[in-house]
Amino acid sequence: MSVSSLQSGTVDDATQAADKFLASCVPATLADAPLPPWPFGSAQQSSLPEADLADALIRRAEFHGIALLLTYRGTQGSDWPGPVMAQLTQLARLSGLWEELHRPRIAGLIDMLADRGVASIVLKGSALAYLHYPDPALRRRGDTDLLIQPEDLDTTRAALREAGWISPPPSRGLYFQESWDIDCGLGMLHTLDLHWHPTDRPVIQKVLRPEDYWASTRPLPRLSPRAAAPDPVIMLVHGAINQFWHQTRGILVEGERVVGGRRLIWAADYHHMTASLTPADWERLAAFCAARDAGGIVHAVLAGAQQDIGLALPDGFPERLLPVSGRSPTMDYIRRFDRLKDIRADFMAADSTATRLRLLSASVLVSREQLVKRYPQHSHWPTALLQLRRYGGALARVIGLSQRGAAYQLRHAPEKQGPRP
Repeated sequence: MSVSSLQSGTVDDATQAADKFLASCVPATLADAPLPPWPFGSAQQSSLPEADLADALIRRAEFHGIALLLTYRGTQGSDWPGPVMAQLTQLARLSGLWEELHRPRIAGLIDMLADRGVASIVLKGSALAYLHYPDPALRRRGDTDLLIQPEDLDTTRAALREAGWISPPPSRGLYFQESWDIDCGLGMLHTLDLHWHPTDRPVIQKVLRPEDYWASTRPLPRLSPRAAAPDPVIMLVHGAINQFWHQTRGILVEGERVVGGRRLIWAADYHHMTASLTPADWERLAAFCAARDAGGIVHAVLAGAQQDIGLALPDGFPERLLPVSGRSPTMDYIRRFDRLKDIRADFMAADSTATRLRLLSASVLVSREQLVKRYPQHSHWPTALLQLRRYGGALARVIGLSQRGAAYQLRHAPEKQGPRP
């Protein structure tokens, strides 16, 4: 599966050409080498208008989160068209501005929590940004993920309110995390995803366990002297699962859910993360993947990065990650993308009765805000009636699926021997 294999619609030739060229640019930027020469407009690309290719490159560079990566070392000496470089530079400036505005809010919150005895761990993109990238703005992201202990949740919520953060209506289907927003100025809103478990799904909690995160951390001094990131092996596995989830179940791009595309910034992440691993870390990674059913997913994302940017890996290592049985229940769970089956699998995987009750409650009841958003034409209805409207729709879908399944079985059932009635 390539960086451009998107399933939200037909991928046009310009998009494919832009993705292929951008993939060739990323290794150059990571090696501090000049950008490859502009290839469009040559005889090989004569069937595609150069203006369309230029527009596609800008659009795809934004999707891949690499505009600043392409322009970080300056644009002098590049033969890329001036308008293209100007647009990329503008996107890069916005990334830099976002970083400058959001960093004080996150650092201030981490320090406030530490003053109140609350330990926290920065996860995913923000941890990568401050650990591995020469400028944190190079790691494009839209929010910050912060992990705390469950017993610190009330103290953390109070600190967030005191610091000016606002919690929007809860998102449906979230059990172990919640979002908080803050206005950073200049029309930029920053979102904090507050976690009291590393992952929201009980099935995946069997792979990513809280004790692994709290047992060993690394400092993030460029963010705050009191900020910390997970152990490098845990960080790589978490990133791989997060990527596989978004790649399989979709990522929102300008309000549209796009399925199947690998973002090139993810490949850059693995370049940095794998370069920092010691031989002992590689062995720990292999052992962790074998013990926690993470090998299939980690193999898939590392193989994707190899295909996209030529990621260097130890000889023979990727094959060691493949499950001996050839199957991965965790991969199957993510790939399935069936809400009812998700609920059942998470219910069975939950580690306590309280968690199971929370899962059932969240599945059966949703907030009025979510109901009104789903049924805006009935916003004047009482909440109880909106809930009944939702249940009726769910029941109709179940009956419809059952009827379609029965019809399929009738059409494809083997013929019985003997005379037909």
